[in-house]
Amino acid sequence: MYIIRNILVDINDNGKLSSHIAKKFNLKVEQISDLEIVRRSIDARKRGRIKFNYTAHCELSGKFRSNPEIVEYKPKQAKPLFQNKLTSEHPFIIGAGPSGLFAALALVEQGFTPHIFDRGDSIIERSIKVGEFWETGKLDPESNVQFGEGGAGAFSDGKLTSRGKDPYTADVYNKLIEFGADKDIRINALPHLGTDGVKKITTNIRKYLESKGCEFHFRSKLTNLDVTGNKLKRVAINDEWFEPEICILAIGNGARDTYEMLVTKINMESKSFAIGFRIEHSQQFINDSFYGKNANIKLLGAAPYRLTAQHEKRGIYSFCVCPGGEIIASSSAPGQIVTNGMSFSSRDNFYTNSAIVTAVGPEDFGKGILDGMNYQKRIEETCFNPDKPYYAPTQKADHFMQKIKSDKQNFSSYRPMTYNADLNDIFDKSVYSALKTGLAKFDKSAPGFIENGILVAPETRTSSPVRMLRDRETFQAVGIANIFPIGEGSGYAGGIMSSAVDGYKLGKTFCK
Repeated sequence: MYIIRNILVDINDNGKLSSHIAKKFNLKVEQISDLEIVRRSIDARKRGRIKFNYTAHCELSGKFRSNPEIVEYKPKQAKPLFQNKLTSEHPFIIGAGPSGLFAALALVEQGFTPHIFDRGDSIIERSIKVGEFWETGKLDPESNVQFGEGGAGAFSDGKLTSRGKDPYTADVYNKLIEFGADKDIRINALPHLGTDGVKKITTNIRKYLESKGCEFHFRSKLTNLDVTGNKLKRVAINDEWFEPEICILAIGNGARDTYEMLVTKINMESKSFAIGFRIEHSQQFINDSFYGKNANIKLLGAAPYRLTAQHEKRGIYSFCVCPGGEIIASSSAPGQIVTNGMSFSSRDNFYTNSAIVTAVGPEDFGKGILDGMNYQKRIEETCFNPDKPYYAPTQKADHFMQKIKSDKQNFSSYRPMTYNADLNDIFDKSVYSALKTGLAKFDKSAPGFIENGILVAPETRTSSPVRMLRDRETFQAVGIANIFPIGEGSGYAGGIMSSAVDGYKLGKTFCK
């Protein structure tokens, strides 16, 4: 079996891929068999002449010339996982986001029926609460964009990209397809589900787990842990004590009150993350800038982008691009403004948005375990206007560059509303200087990026500000034999796919 890379095909070409391979590598079509597409990306380097770029597996017979783009395929084998012995049928999982749900799926495969607890509501009730918040500014601190069934990913673009090459990634893709995702997520270079897809799949997973005997407990918050020596003795859910054999911590990165409780219970450390704002353009501007005018959007889909820059020792980059999406209010606590990006699977909204962020570390916020978390909180509180609750501060990108407060209403997809502010006042000088450097460079890649952009602040929840220390093989929290931190909130993942893989791998370690 061989792997063949960089097979470029015009997007309007309906010819067989085997013919393109044969032509490029001077082969006969008859030499190619068992052809399977494993990756499809978009090559937009020549705007107006866009191509699909395929990678494929196939068998090749006969003689053919050596070529660096044809190599023998050697699949990466998953390393054997550590075996954690478990006698109880009902391990506890705290959090019903991707890591918690996929840990539960793997545990069911291993013969267990976990109990899953989440401080928020199920998808249906949670969606009603979120919709009410966006319309009226009435926030439920326990059930919102951050907390509830499906995790923060339930209100997102539903991106399934994963930079890691973990063999278990394929298992997660297969599970997603089993529960309702399009099978093309296996091959698309930038697969996504949209918020509608995430909600559908999450509901299907819950129904399956319940059919296997698992129990879901919503509005059920982890309030305390009783750790004695190197072992968890009891777990308090809504202040009621339970004695599970193990507890899997699959919390989200916005669970700040949980971090405050855990910091005296388990070993944690602060970690770097990124902050900035979201930038919004018309989808048409982004399509024209990155695909060229008159591109076939029906075939290509709304254009994404990935931009990077450097300012002194800081990297600046676009993050969580939501083509045809909207900027959403994502607050999880009173008196704080949090933004994120969301889209539906169709990606057909008028706007495209992304986060423009730069990395921050202990040199910015301090060396204490929760200093990064408190740094996030201060920025979010600075952006909150008590006269306009949960309105987000906004500024034209060119006015941000010139430090001019916009004098007219800046139209944005953000709800409930926005108010004009100078976003330079939100960040430290080193941060806003880096963001300006990034925007200036991005404008060279896409002329008009600044002039046509509207900034909405702040973007603070790019990743967890802490990491719960765990053993690399056993997944056990360092110093505690029966607590298992996983996923984004524990500092071991950054998105739906990596969180799901982390949870699935943990679940596979348990045996009777």
